[in-house]
Amino acid sequence: MHFTKKPLTTSQNFASAELNYTTSIGRKFKLERIHFHASVNITETITITLDSKQGANYDVILRSKSLSGEQDYVYIPDQECNLEAGDEIKIQCTNANGLGTIYVEIKTSELP
Repeated sequence: MHFTKKPLTTSQNFASAELNYTTSIGRKFKLERIHFHASVNITETITITLDSKQGANYDVILRSKSLSGEQDYVYIPDQECNLEAGDEIKIQCTNANGLGTIYVEIKTSELP
């Protein structure tokens, strides 16, 4: 049985830096979806990476998405994405234009 958890949220104002965020869930979980919303249309690249507890040699890019004049993107894993305690999700978004703010909501379920 999966128990939906309160979404994790983060944001980054592109006037100051690119987005570089890693979760700190610390338990087994299922990644349900990640929603990105920008305050203005952006042309940037979003990268979603499984940050493995086994170390950088085991990290896996789950999706890299180039946005072109877009405000929204929703990532839903192609297949069930169950992670072990110690695994985390790293989210990055380039900052080529320095405009706007990006908001991120990460939806997970707790695994037994």
